Amino acid sequence: MPKIVDHDARREEIIEAVWRLVARRGFAALNMRDLAAEAGFTNGALARYFPTKAAILRAALERANAATEQRAARTIAGANGVDAFRKFCIEIMPLDDERLNEARVVIGFWNYAVADEELIDVYDQAISRWRDQMLSYLRTAAEAGEINPSCDLDAFLDLVMATLMGLQINAIFAARLTTPARQLRILDGLIAGLQTGEHGMPSARA
Repeated sequence: MPKIVDHDARREEIIEAVWRLVARRGFAALNMRDLAAEAGFTNGALARYFPTKAAILRAALERANAATEQRAARTIAGANGVDAFRKFCIEIMPLDDERLNEARVVIGFWNYAVADEELIDVYDQAISRWRDQMLSYLRTAAEAGEINPSCDLDAFLDLVMATLMGLQINAIFAARLTTPARQLRILDGLIAGLQTGEHGMPSARA
């Protein structure tokens, strides 16, 4: 009988190898030959699962996004409002080695995908999902009186998303000044401003 190959398991093995290489050397140093060796495949066998570097990067990014969303689902569980919003943000922030590796994949993706509309769309879809989820938590918080109801939540989320992406960059390139404690202080400062209405954003009625 021919050997039955679990293609999903093989793809997962390859993505695991991508993450190990990116953690050690960064995405720029990733090439198909080294990846095949890391995963225990021949170059020809690797191409059956991921024909191009772009395909590998897309899969790596999708896994990073899925990991964030799975952690958030576990952490948030029955929470809502400001508590759920804060917990969701924390799962995006590079506070430990796992999330730092995710940030390395994301930053590598930015550099590689800048001229590829299909890859940009993968990133855009994830950011849109996260933003919608955050907005639902903040609306619940406003209804419950946890935050200032006059705040422009859309403008606030622009600030939050820019901050979270900046923390991913700074945690890698300016780690001494982007410690977990400092990151959490930034997040809590944003939330405090939302609660008082002093976050520097216009009100929803402005």
